[in-house]
Amino acid sequence: MINRNHRSWGLLTLIIIASFTVRVAALAYWQTGAIDNEGAEYARIAENLRNGIGFVGIAMPGTELLFNPLFPALTAAASFVTHDYEWAARVVSLLLGGLLPLPVFGIASRLFSRRIGLVAALLTVLHPLLVMLSFATYSEGPYITLLLSATYVVVRALNHSSTGAWLLVGSVFGLAYLLRAEAAAAFLIAVMFALTATKGGATVKCKRAAAAIGIFLVLTLPEVILIYRSTGKVMLEGKSTLFFELGTRILSAEKSLKVHRQLPDGHEPYSAQTAVWGREGLIWKSAAYNWAHFAVDTHLRGTGTTMRTNAEVIREARITLKESFRVVKEAVRHKALVVFKNLFGNSWLWPPFLPALALLGTLRRPWRRPQASSRLFVMLVPVAPIAATFSAFWDADRYYFVLLPFLLIWASNGLIEVGLWTKASSAAVGWRLVARPVVSKCIIPGLIGLSIIIYPVKLARGYFTASRIEKDVGLWIKRQQDHPVRIMDLAYGLPLAFHANAQHVQFPYCDGDLALRFLDSAEVDYLILRRGDDFTQYYEDWLTRGIPDRRAELLHVSPDVDNKYVVYRWRRPG
Repeated sequence: MINRNHRSWGLLTLIIIASFTVRVAALAYWQTGAIDNEGAEYARIAENLRNGIGFVGIAMPGTELLFNPLFPALTAAASFVTHDYEWAARVVSLLLGGLLPLPVFGIASRLFSRRIGLVAALLTVLHPLLVMLSFATYSEGPYITLLLSATYVVVRALNHSSTGAWLLVGSVFGLAYLLRAEAAAAFLIAVMFALTATKGGATVKCKRAAAAIGIFLVLTLPEVILIYRSTGKVMLEGKSTLFFELGTRILSAEKSLKVHRQLPDGHEPYSAQTAVWGREGLIWKSAAYNWAHFAVDTHLRGTGTTMRTNAEVIREARITLKESFRVVKEAVRHKALVVFKNLFGNSWLWPPFLPALALLGTLRRPWRRPQASSRLFVMLVPVAPIAATFSAFWDADRYYFVLLPFLLIWASNGLIEVGLWTKASSAAVGWRLVARPVVSKCIIPGLIGLSIIIYPVKLARGYFTASRIEKDVGLWIKRQQDHPVRIMDLAYGLPLAFHANAQHVQFPYCDGDLALRFLDSAEVDYLILRRGDDFTQYYEDWLTRGIPDRRAELLHVSPDVDNKYVVYRWRRPG
């Protein structure tokens, strides 16, 4: 037993060493560009936490209630070592991303065998998406590790149930929730299994479930208190309310455009394009989308959800069950095909045969106790993030990153099944060379596994290649002054503002005269216009003819091939 434990710890140590070696080598080889858009918000929250400003980000005014607190808190802690908030966020992602093969190994070993666990861990160590996610500043990387860790703890608890085991389940899921609110849905699935799939009487099962729920609720307190102090409402998270309120506004705007060709509150559609559902759901060039997000009224007050504080939007939201059903129904009606293509036809995220290989590993043999409950739970956990995508009218590839390690676990068993099938079939037809174990069980499954690793390298690298020019423009602005400034840019311009040590201000969705007045109201210091992007008619005019006001001073055009970034200084009165 002692020798077996030593071998197990030795194997786990080698997996971790390999994981961090691959990730550090990839970081050194590929390096990094600008911080990610979402990462800019997390890193600025971390900076503001350390400076005593509070849980305030870079993109919107007031307390940030869309993102949960753990990633910014870990980034703030790491910044004491790195003395740089961007690298603090990357270090947090690297540390948690490097540990991901451990829960993957544990889950696959318990569902199948240690051999399959080793295959799954190796695929996790080498898969380019998971490698690159380990030094990006998206919260998905750390969240995947915590969610897989929570899943592993549940798999253990289902086979060796005790109150202590389910306390651990609630604890790990609580930490995952503090990273991303979607973990609450997976936790509810775990509680359902505690009540139905563990041994013991009803009282014992309820005691285990209560223990898990109790510690989970204790860990949610920081977010609950933050939301209550900001809004006066007791809520587990603010994201769903913000998304549903935004969805309601988009549907209202679409209805008005179809009937009156005019947006609510008398706004004219400054972009003639109505809602278009495509690869990324409802694209943000539509009039309804832009009005719902970025509109201001004639008094220069923000009416779009991102032009106001999260607290204001949540306080004033009056979402009924009927309205919630309408939003979800419309999202499902329009996004079902988009989600299906992401799950089964996303060629850059995973090869087309990876879901098929995972399906083979899932259903090739009948399930028997004691693994049946554990396998069903591991199958159901990814349903939660898929279902969560229908709460929003837009889509992004990163919403599906969490599915990849689950696919790799099932696909690892699929690779073993391919080897067994190859050996049996080749022996039956007399192909002796192919029937040899080294060929049928090692080389052929190994080549398929290698294709899973190699196929998405270039495409995944392209997804994570942030613009170096954007970072350079931000740093150039930072050198122009010795105090924090406010930069007006489009919604995906957070990295530029972060590197400029500035606060981001969104271009308002309105006409040109109102936009010029808004510049003073929002105390803007710099404007960034991006060639090739369109937003409103005035935005296109400013790109083509310049900003029609003497206070706008053209300072800089980026030196990239397309001269994409045009920088203006705005001179405010006084």
